Amino acid sequence: MNIIQLDSRCVSLLNHLVKQDDAVNVQVLARFFNVSVRSIYYDLNKINDWLKIQNLPQINIERNKGVYLTKSQINEILDALQGEDSLNHYVLSPKERHRLQICYILSAYESVYAEQIGYLCDISRNTIFNDLKIVREKLQRYGLELEFEVQKGYEIKGSIFTQRAVFIYYYAQLIPLLDYNPHLKNLDLPFYNREQIQHFAMKLRNIEDKLETRYVDGLLFSLASLISVILNKQAQLDISLLDIKDIITTQEFRLVKDNLSELPESEQIYVAMHLLGSRIQIRSADDSRSETIVLKAIAQSLVAEFEQLAAVEFDDRNELIRLIASHLSMSIYRYKYGIQIGNPLMNEIMNAYPELFEITVKATRVLKTSLRLPIPESEIAYLAMHFGGFLRRRQEVKQEFNVLLVCPNGVSTATMLRAEVESLHPSIKICNIVGIEEVDEASRNCDFIISTVDLNAPIPVIKVRPIITEDDRLRILSRVLKKNYSPQNNKGVSLNVILNLIAHHVSGEKYQAIKDELEHVFNEPVTMPPLQVEGRLKLSGVMHPSNIQTLEFVDSWVDAIHIASKPLLESNAITDKYVQAMIKNVDIYGPYIVLGQDIALAHALPKDGVNKLGVSLLRVSKPVQFKDRQASLIFVLAPEDKHSHLRIMKDFLSLTADQKRIEQIKTANVEMIPSLLDFNEDRENTQYDD
Repeated sequence: MNIIQLDSRCVSLLNHLVKQDDAVNVQVLARFFNVSVRSIYYDLNKINDWLKIQNLPQINIERNKGVYLTKSQINEILDALQGEDSLNHYVLSPKERHRLQICYILSAYESVYAEQIGYLCDISRNTIFNDLKIVREKLQRYGLELEFEVQKGYEIKGSIFTQRAVFIYYYAQLIPLLDYNPHLKNLDLPFYNREQIQHFAMKLRNIEDKLETRYVDGLLFSLASLISVILNKQAQLDISLLDIKDIITTQEFRLVKDNLSELPESEQIYVAMHLLGSRIQIRSADDSRSETIVLKAIAQSLVAEFEQLAAVEFDDRNELIRLIASHLSMSIYRYKYGIQIGNPLMNEIMNAYPELFEITVKATRVLKTSLRLPIPESEIAYLAMHFGGFLRRRQEVKQEFNVLLVCPNGVSTATMLRAEVESLHPSIKICNIVGIEEVDEASRNCDFIISTVDLNAPIPVIKVRPIITEDDRLRILSRVLKKNYSPQNNKGVSLNVILNLIAHHVSGEKYQAIKDELEHVFNEPVTMPPLQVEGRLKLSGVMHPSNIQTLEFVDSWVDAIHIASKPLLESNAITDKYVQAMIKNVDIYGPYIVLGQDIALAHALPKDGVNKLGVSLLRVSKPVQFKDRQASLIFVLAPEDKHSHLRIMKDFLSLTADQKRIEQIKTANVEMIPSLLDFNEDRENTQYDD
């Protein structure tokens, strides 16, 4: 009999499916695991082959229904998964091997030989050297080197601060694997003395309770593991070059000193730095402190930069500035000392909101200038969530559902999730955001709970991903619609109205499946216009040749904006008021509309006179002088709201970085220009594929 081994993704997929109450669309699974639909089908077939060998019921896959297991199937599979024989089929994926190898070498008391790595990961000699080549490349991204000596083996060299930051980053991703894989449980791992780790984790949780704050999931356990490694290796940390006076006066340091007296003072300071830079709850700020005033000024500059780049204006601008300033008050420790914890949602944010993320990347250049420090992409992801949450806010309307949001992942996550949920339907109101321990008290006056974690509660709970999926949106909407628009008491609401609500949040095959089922229930034919996905309009899709003009020269930048605006005025996309607003902005703020060499993007706000979304272009042979800058390509953007043009702004930012394409646009036939403005939607993210 052939033995089929399940890799980590197959095991994760199987564990995910046994937790589902309903059928799951394959496309939803692909987004959840960040792989292609083809990969999901491949994994499902592999799982079914494995289940067949185990004499277990196979997963049901139906085209119109999705992927599902019956209750009896789930019970049989769960019983089998608890047996050691089934678990032994688990094999490490390449990414898991790389993480494990990095943590192993970093925590080892002496150099590591290839044979040790082979035994650790149960791989061949050729795979060992292929893995170590990739590990070396990953470490080099952080300024670390994997060195080899014939008589000694492999060792990682470089900044001890960076080594520890990398250890914590990869270790946090290994925690579920260490608890699950039977092979690893039997090994003597230098970084996994569970009894010792639990001892230090308990002390760190005691500090957490006394600080009345919360830390990122997995951080305290990872930090406890690092403390265990530090004590076992007896390595001395040199902090003589650090400015520590603002650390040793903190409550965090005092509590570390009291609870972790076995550590030398330099290590106590190091742990305190982590606690200062890693908490996820916004702490109260004393507005009179000079540090707070400086951070608010930096946050204000960041918000202003984002507004200019995204052509938006935040309604709750002051509240956003306050939140970002508070976030920076903690993040600055991570920037300054390199104790980067990473953002567990970074890849999801980048995939779910690529336009928002890219604009935030550009906006954070003001942070780099102000702080004189590099800003890691994990922190940019947190900032993008703040911006996204405030972009999606809407004016208060009459509410019918009080919803409790349970989200232990942090303020920025909760802000984004709250805005996402409240934007689903005008009758939804988030009455409170709490942690797990506060659910019973906070749920008394609520209709239902939306939670990012498994939860037992006295009222109905809808579990969602921190970055909610179409499936999550559908389940939330279903609960609202079930009460308000049931067929028995729909109060005259037609099926078209219901589907119109759903169409704003679900598209493609998922929408068609829902439409077919509801038509069957209502016995009513429905016609719906195609859904335009919010924020996904590309620059090439809205730049029409009829909106492009070419001239030898113009007399001034004011004339350039007037002339460039003519096609949008003639199509009634904008009014004269909008043209005057664009000119006034340049008078007040300077030539900020010049995005790069040869490109100017004139724009104002939707409220300044926009009737519909539009883009136009004026090409001039002689560059136009915008005060101390110049441009040959003058674009005009008319945004009709805060969202639909974000992909267009992302394309503009991509254009500014492509000088070859700029030169082609200057001389190309008008009909060819839209194709030259077509940018690949997929963002290169090879550097952060861990």
